[in-house]
Amino acid sequence: MNNNKNRTAAVLLVFAAMSCMAQEDEGPAEFVYATYHICDLATQTQLDDVIAEYDKPVLDKAVKDGRMSGWGYYAHMTGGQWRRLQFHTAPTVEAVLDNQAKIFAEIYQNNQEAGQTRTNACASHDDYIWAQIHGGGDDEDAEPKAALSVYYECDFVREEDADDIVGRTHAPVLNKLVEEGKLDYWGWLAHRVGGKYRRLQSFTGASHAEVLAARAALMEATGGPGAGGFGDICGSHTDYLWDVVH
Repeated sequence: MNNNKNRTAAVLLVFAAMSCMAQEDEGPAEFVYATYHICDLATQTQLDDVIAEYDKPVLDKAVKDGRMSGWGYYAHMTGGQWRRLQFHTAPTVEAVLDNQAKIFAEIYQNNQEAGQTRTNACASHDDYIWAQIHGGGDDEDAEPKAALSVYYECDFVREEDADDIVGRTHAPVLNKLVEEGKLDYWGWLAHRVGGKYRRLQSFTGASHAEVLAARAALMEATGGPGAGGFGDICGSHTDYLWDVVH
């Protein structure tokens, strides 16, 4: 991920460049616009090429100019139907929506052939806007290679209670892993716009083994995925492992 590879969103990042450590009553630290691409396995690398040639220079400049906080692009390693994740972050919902509309128009208005290649490679997608509620890890020099995203389906009425549980029980464990150099970044994000997933827990690190070990350490320290009533609120989840491309 560019500018802050250890931050997610993830894809989203996921997965993804975000500010750290915010409680719900203080307002989200950052918002993430995440596009989850459903691709043809035979042509999905064409999207990788388009992103590298056309998107990356413009998005890097947008970060440098302060139009967005960061952006990232991940490739599916294992998980569900999403094959690619592209995301960008900003301090407000209005900013991520504005960037999604304007910056991508800038990229493709004079590159329509590349836009068509992009569409042909990945003909459908799911969009989400996430708000970061908790997170840790902000080393500008970190260059994570892998990400783990855990997408939760939660009880809409009680999902904020899950946020409190994560803040009280998950955050100390994960922050310690970051301090010990065993994890680059972790985040807990809340659904604002999109599909069925209501919460996202994101990890980035040096390898798939590292992010999986971090999650295992979290489960051991907290008593398992359903401990403290968490499982009653967010009882179903889908896991993705990603390769961090940009």
